[in-house]
Amino acid sequence: MENNKQYKVALVLYTAGLDYDDRIRKEILSIQKLYPNVSFKIFAVEAKNREEEGVTSYGVPYRVPYLKTRVKYPSGTHTLAKAWDFYRAVKDDLKAFDIVWCADVETFLFVLFTKNKPIVWDLHELPMPFMRNRWMKMLFQHLESRCKVMIHANEQRLQYLIDKGFIRHPNQNFVLRNYPQFNEIDSEYDEMYQRFKTWLGDDKCVYLQGINAEDRADVESINAVLAVEGLKGVVVGYTRPELMSLLEKYHTKQGLEERLFFTGRVKQLKTPQYIRLCVMGLVFYKNTCMNNWYCEANRFFQNIINGNPVVVGQNPSLKETVEKYHLGVVADTDGSNASAIKKAVEELLSHYTDYKRNVDACRDNWMWNQQENIIDKIVQRMLE
Repeated sequence: MENNKQYKVALVLYTAGLDYDDRIRKEILSIQKLYPNVSFKIFAVEAKNREEEGVTSYGVPYRVPYLKTRVKYPSGTHTLAKAWDFYRAVKDDLKAFDIVWCADVETFLFVLFTKNKPIVWDLHELPMPFMRNRWMKMLFQHLESRCKVMIHANEQRLQYLIDKGFIRHPNQNFVLRNYPQFNEIDSEYDEMYQRFKTWLGDDKCVYLQGINAEDRADVESINAVLAVEGLKGVVVGYTRPELMSLLEKYHTKQGLEERLFFTGRVKQLKTPQYIRLCVMGLVFYKNTCMNNWYCEANRFFQNIINGNPVVVGQNPSLKETVEKYHLGVVADTDGSNASAIKKAVEELLSHYTDYKRNVDACRDNWMWNQQENIIDKIVQRMLE
């Protein structure tokens, strides 16, 4: 690495929204803090198909390319054609960059076709499409050989890939856990927050974020909260359209309005505002696939560093952390059993002072900046 050289990194990804993609924001800002001679530009496919260039709220330039295939084919179909369209739309732009950083499995075509540049492949989840058969496994191994750096979301996922024989170059593989970085909190409290605070009053509330699918135990989590007398719940983020009709099978509409508050999508730096008005968080991932089972959600750590004990399922990473540091209760379910979740919530409440004390004693252990040494090693490897 030349100390005085300026390095330009092109970061390619699919995202629901750049200002909501917390991991990408943290990675870029941390690298630029450690290495002021490294700059980024993001090339992203967002939910809205359009041609746009601009600067993110955290100061990084971006381009969103318009993709004809997204008009031609319905959402969720012809994904390979759309991935190829994305690659062709920005490949000429990438010629001006020194390094290509590919975020998550969907950007594998950039790993496959980028030439004469260092490649970073940042796998936020297990690469399930490459785990279907031995031919896809061989393709993944080829892609790994083309990377200067591969990044994984936790030790369990990396170890799983090693155990299954997917990793052949362990020295270029790193683990970067998705810890929060809430030393930066939005100082403005908007009308939605004020409405929530008024609605909550002096009642106890459970923080429910990211419960946007059946495999995240959305119905079971809410039913468990509402089964505990005196508890309310705040649901932060997107929810599936049929959620309310599913809940109304168990509760009256008035009862739901009195005890559930839905914020809709909230920017990452506003989520602590809601967490700090709650007494605990629930985090569940049903054992429906290995990605779920080895998940280690950002909101799990968000709750802890903001002082909330947690109730989690049997997922290995979550269970290990909660039990090691006594941060809350591990429910006797993966999230499929609302009664088991309710029992865990009641257990946490009955020993709340002890769990709260444990959380407050070690909440700084899971801050994003604790990983600066790992980020430094990743960048050194990327630039060498």
